[in-house]
Formats: sequence, structure tokens, C-alpha cells
Amino acid sequence: MKQTEMSGYLKVITVGVGVLLLAFVFWFLPLVLREPLTGTAGEAGYRGTCALIGVSAVPAVLCLVRFWEICESIRLDRSFSGENALRLKRMSQYMLTDVVLYSGFLVWFFLAGWYTGAAWLIFPVLLAIFISVTLTVLCAALSHLVQSASEIKEEQELTI
Repeated sequence: MKQTEMSGYLKVITVGVGVLLLAFVFWFLPLVLREPLTGTAGEAGYRGTCALIGVSAVPAVLCLVRFWEICESIRLDRSFSGENALRLKRMSQYMLTDVVLYSGFLVWFFLAGWYTGAAWLIFPVLLAIFISVTLTVLCAALSHLVQSASEIKEEQELTI
């Protein structure tokens, strides 16, 4: 598979993930959470949870934007570059923001006493934290590997 073809496929996947993410965050979750959360935490708790979910989508969308830029670098045959290493590092930082947001929500969840009426909500929040931590570590590791490959590539170009 050529780089331009692979870049095109990755961009299509990126757009698909972005559309699904936005539908999930701004349509599906508010629809599903309305009844159980308003019964447990009231309208204010429901709106606050929806606001948190919306805010937590911002780092994910920023990751997709950075990934789009990486796809463009792949198309231009600059996969292993310092720019891509920096983009991956930024993606790691964005996902770390989600870890902090959802960890704060979990603390608030217990302090507000929601665990008595909405204990089922603990699992999705822990899952979001786990996925965010996994992506944070994955992006940081890939950033390090791409940076190392970039330095090796530069050294090799200098010796030739």
C-alpha cells in the first residue's frame, strides 16, 4: 500500500470516528442519560453531566485534528519527523486532560452521593478513565518512538 493511499484511508477513518464521536456525545448520551440522571441528581445534575461530557469531547476532537495532520505527513512521506512526535505528544496531553476531567467527575459523583441512586454510572466513568489513560500512554510511547526514528533518520541522511 502506498503512502497516499494509506493516508486517504486513515483520513476517512478519522472523519468517521469524528462523526460517531459527535453523535455519541451530543445525541446518544444525553438521550440515554436524561431519565436516570434527572431521577437521581435532578435536572441540574443531568445538565452538569452533559456539560462535562461535551467538554471532555474537546480533547478528543483535538486529537482527531492532530491525527489528521499526521495523516497529511504520511501522505507527504514524512512519517518519522519531529513534527509528528510533537503532535503525538500533544495528543497524549489532550487525553491526560480527559483523565483529569473524568477523575474529578468520579470524586464529585461520590461527594454528591449519586452512588446510591446511580451506581451503574461508576462503570462507564471508570471505563472512560481507563481508555483515556491507555490512549495517553500509547500516544506518549509513540511520540518517543517517532522522535527516536526521526533522529536516526536525520543521522542517516547526514552520513550519506
